[in-house]
Amino acid sequence: MAAAGGPRCLSDLPDDVLRRTLYFAPAREGAATAVLSRRWRWLWRTSGAVNLDTRSFCSSHDEPEVQSQAQPWDWRFESYVRRFSIKGREAFLCGAGEALAAAAGPVTRLAVVVAEDSRIHPTLLVDGSKHDLIGAVIGNPAAQHVEELLVEVEDWNKEITLSFGSLQSETLRTARIISRGSITAARPDTAFQQLVDLHLERCTVPLNDLQRIVDAAPKLEKLHLESCYMPPKEEEEEKEDEEFDGPVPNVVRRCRIVFPVVAAIVFARCTYPRKEVRLELDAPRLRYLRYEGDVQHSDTLSLKQQAASSSYLARVDLDLSVDYHAGDQVREPFWRFIRNFSTVKVLKIQLDFTMDRVALVAKESQDDLLGGLLFRHLERLELQGQYEPRSKTSMVMLANLLHCFPVLCDLRVKLSKDLTSRKRSSIDKEARADFDKSVDRFRHRRSRTLSLSGENDINHEASYIPGLNDESLNCLQSYLRRVSLHFCMEEPNCLGVQLAKFFVDNAMVLEETHIDDGSQKMCEHMNTSVGRWIAKNSTKMRNLAGVTVLPC
Repeated sequence: MAAAGGPRCLSDLPDDVLRRTLYFAPAREGAATAVLSRRWRWLWRTSGAVNLDTRSFCSSHDEPEVQSQAQPWDWRFESYVRRFSIKGREAFLCGAGEALAAAAGPVTRLAVVVAEDSRIHPTLLVDGSKHDLIGAVIGNPAAQHVEELLVEVEDWNKEITLSFGSLQSETLRTARIISRGSITAARPDTAFQQLVDLHLERCTVPLNDLQRIVDAAPKLEKLHLESCYMPPKEEEEEKEDEEFDGPVPNVVRRCRIVFPVVAAIVFARCTYPRKEVRLELDAPRLRYLRYEGDVQHSDTLSLKQQAASSSYLARVDLDLSVDYHAGDQVREPFWRFIRNFSTVKVLKIQLDFTMDRVALVAKESQDDLLGGLLFRHLERLELQGQYEPRSKTSMVMLANLLHCFPVLCDLRVKLSKDLTSRKRSSIDKEARADFDKSVDRFRHRRSRTLSLSGENDINHEASYIPGLNDESLNCLQSYLRRVSLHFCMEEPNCLGVQLAKFFVDNAMVLEETHIDDGSQKMCEHMNTSVGRWIAKNSTKMRNLAGVTVLPC
């Protein structure tokens, strides 16, 4: 029910709220609101946005007549698609021009969506000449004040080419392009002086064109590259052809992309000829990096280390996976990739494979890959991965990391045996039943308490964890103050419980311990036995304020 004195219908809302709503509405549907009342007649025209979708300009009655059955099927189909594309294209361009011309003020947001089911192709050959549908829209003089641009082309073939220089906007701040086509660079005389955020997804972007686009945007701060294919620079390919008369051998080329003022980069599932190209990102002002991809190819991407000691990365998020045929060839690429971020303050590592595959057990491999590697600025580590219960080296990888992080203050670990073994619905159902049971038992509790193992007395002996107990870690002695553990406790003395005991016993300045066992069994944690355990180990936990059982 509407609040007393508040708006009771849509028309009771202020004009600014209605304009903001129409800001995201498709142009054709937004224009249709003009028939509601005189007040609505001008609202859609003053929203400042034009959202164009090819599906709004195609209907079933616009389809051409079916060709004679006597003609070949392929000819009839080609003629059908061609006639429908031309007719739909004309209707779309006419509607786009009218929508842009109808705007009462400058258009600040322009969205162009070319849907595959609309049968309107973004590039069409008519009488031997190519007609660029998107270029015709974003090149409209009414779009010269656009600040936010969205171009989305659904699954057409890769022969589509989108010209980044078609938009003559000096006010463009955000550009988001989602397409399986190719992106060409802006013309040399084109500059996007106000562009700060560029998002490219599923595009083919040659490295030389990417550099030209970045050079044309001197204020670019955020760059998002997702599922893009980036072939090497054309200049380097031509140089290789000139140096060798015969077949060009498999020569590894180093390609450097310079981002003068970029502060945030997302590099997710991007591909390039990894066997031939080593890609280096030169971003002197980079503060945030997110990488998502295969770990066995991660070492082909490097980050240029900054000479200034004051330059550091605020946060790095790594989401790493392995190829099915990778085998054991993941340890060296993983650790060589980690070396790129020695100046980071917050590091998050998410693995979709067991941590054993990147653990360095042999002393020789530790000296080779970890020799001299110290993260002197890292304050927080977030580690999420799987472990093998039967393996004795599950935590060796964690020990390897802690060995490189001498000033680590905050450690957050999320462990899982198998991320896909159980459905989420069954987990939620079981957790809810355990939670209700725990609340009931807690309300009817007696003085006698229960331990983690279900017995009256808690086990005071700390578990031995290979790798962690064998290392002398500096962060445990003087810096580690907060530990957060997330795991599923399927047995009393699982790895998560062992880790909790280890850090409580060995972290000398520990102040907070957060534990999430995945099932909210409060009665098995909230008991005086935990307090007696803390009191018994008080000499090792002088600063420990308490053990908190909370979600991480």
